[in-house]
Amino acid sequence: MAEGNTAESIVRSRYCGLRDIHVALLTQNTQTAYVCATPVKLARAISAKISDKWSVEKVYSDDGTEDSITSYEGTEVELEIATLAPQDRAILFGQLYENGFLVKSKDDLAPEIALGFRSKRRNGKYEFTWLYCGKFGQGVDDEFETQAEKVAVKSNTIKGDFYDRQKDGLYQIVVDESNLLEANTDAKTAITDWFSKVQEKEQAEG
Repeated sequence: MAEGNTAESIVRSRYCGLRDIHVALLTQNTQTAYVCATPVKLARAISAKISDKWSVEKVYSDDGTEDSITSYEGTEVELEIATLAPQDRAILFGQLYENGFLVKSKDDLAPEIALGFRSKRRNGKYEFTWLYCGKFGQGVDDEFETQAEKVAVKSNTIKGDFYDRQKDGLYQIVVDESNLLEANTDAKTAITDWFSKVQEKEQAEG
């Protein structure tokens, strides 16, 4: 087992919370450079669905399966959050927010962003995540309802497509606090300020 873990020492605690959704605009995503702006926090988190998509192609010979080739196709993200401010919409969807006006255009283009959050486990520890590249190009679902005797509180749902970055094919970095060993000092340091930047394993080890 890697890094000295044994089957008995591995912690498998269920998820029971979600908080601190952050996004960071990508300023460079090329074959030689990956650079992000300082992360900003979005609205309060309600739920998240993160779905990695892989394709499988079987290769046949001699009347049987010779090999199975898997390819990463991307990650689908669906977030339900309390509400989006106009500043959030400008960041996520490339809409214009100026002098207090939010202006939407058919030519708006959602920019590339990184997405970070942390999810609580039943043991009180957190799993920390950054998705490196993606766009919320599918927009946002807004729901409105007249006020009645019982107030119906609405939220926003946003959907996006995330993928591997051009520099090295990486698409996600995760630190599970429940399973950190004494020797994992770099990861421990990273989660103390996880949202100050989009985290890099090599940066943490530097």
